[in-house]
Amino acid sequence: MRKTALLSVLLVLLLAGTSWAVDFDELFGGDLLVELEVDEGALAPEEALLVQDRLDLGGSYNFSLRASRTFRGDAEPEDRFRASLDSQLYLDARPDPNFRAFGKVGLGYDASGGEDAFKSKLLELFADFNYDNKVFFRAGKQNVKWGVGYFFSPADIINIGRIDPPCTFGHIEQAGEPADIINIGRIDPLDPEAEREGPVTLKVHYPKGSSNFYLYSLFDGVKELKEIALAPKLEFVVGKTEFGLGGFYRQDEPPRLMATVSSSFGEVGFFGEAVLSFGTERGFLEPRGPVYEVVERDGVFLQATAGGMYRFKDDTGRFDLAATVQYYFNGEGYRDQEGIKKVRLALLNQQLPPVVNPLKLGSVALVGSGRHYAAGALNWNRILGSKLSASLLLTANLSDQSGLIQGTLRLPAVGKITPSIGVGTNFGAPGSEFGAAGRTSQVFAAVTIGGSF
Repeated sequence: MRKTALLSVLLVLLLAGTSWAVDFDELFGGDLLVELEVDEGALAPEEALLVQDRLDLGGSYNFSLRASRTFRGDAEPEDRFRASLDSQLYLDARPDPNFRAFGKVGLGYDASGGEDAFKSKLLELFADFNYDNKVFFRAGKQNVKWGVGYFFSPADIINIGRIDPPCTFGHIEQAGEPADIINIGRIDPLDPEAEREGPVTLKVHYPKGSSNFYLYSLFDGVKELKEIALAPKLEFVVGKTEFGLGGFYRQDEPPRLMATVSSSFGEVGFFGEAVLSFGTERGFLEPRGPVYEVVERDGVFLQATAGGMYRFKDDTGRFDLAATVQYYFNGEGYRDQEGIKKVRLALLNQQLPPVVNPLKLGSVALVGSGRHYAAGALNWNRILGSKLSASLLLTANLSDQSGLIQGTLRLPAVGKITPSIGVGTNFGAPGSEFGAAGRTSQVFAAVTIGGSF
């Protein structure tokens, strides 16, 4: 009993963070109950854990070197070398339990020079506060993740309909790619875990049991009160499955409704998303005899995706495998791919496409023009217990049978130095989304120096 009482007193001292003078000889030799004078102005233990006496600063830094050789048909191989710096810095302050300020910036520098050699971007800058610990607010530029998809996330669709050059290997333009309803940045299928830029918004969050109610007000590009976008969302859990329902409305833009689901069965995780868009800002190419015309289409457009993740790890650690596969249906894509192929080839050859109203080509998305897509990744960490790790990535437009394949072997790290080598290629007919410029292959070697701090 004496030991129990002593442990109880010590636990109170640690949690309360308050200084008392205790005579341990008297504690062991006298009564077990000791009256302690508590500072009434001290924070409750749970609140003390949320308060920082000073600013928390941190971030990451990477110095990258990359050498590559690209093969295109019968042309001479092209050698490229790139040295770049990339950094993120964040500041996190929590002066009291009911207020927090957070900011994050990204900095990048391309040593090869040029007008855009140095780039800076404000990634996040927001403040958290609450009302009576029941309603929680986050005001400012923030990253918002609505979707549950990995490679494609139609529930996470705001900047589509911009025209981009045809895709070449090593770089995927994201016009027409499913993007966040909320976020400015889009998912890059070659780097799906990369952090994306968020919007300026006021988020109101009301948790109730296992459910969460949200309301987002978006202010990017707003010059009049009526231009503010509103996006409500509900999350709730049934058993082991989480569901999400939401919507997006902005004046003069197609309203959208979304639904998400994520669950698991044993070691397999499942996810799915669906979005209904009541109209679209895209332009569509339609044949008019020997030429094409950009037209607008009305109606309801569906975008949906489903996928799964699985990880296997044996007791010896020799086989640590992780696999992710995903299918995406793009209701704004073309059933017939031939017209869009001709336009890509014409642009690639620097010729004006045979279009009746070429000024409207800016509303036609050349990337994301297919109806059916698939992507998959396979990772093998610490191959056979070694310090080698490998990954294989596939992204494909099933509508025109084109895609990208990339394999990477990560070599053993030496301190903060992480080397890797890889190879990649594309496939598809001329004019297809990923094979527009013909067959292209690439081998590369890269070294990254840095880490988090």
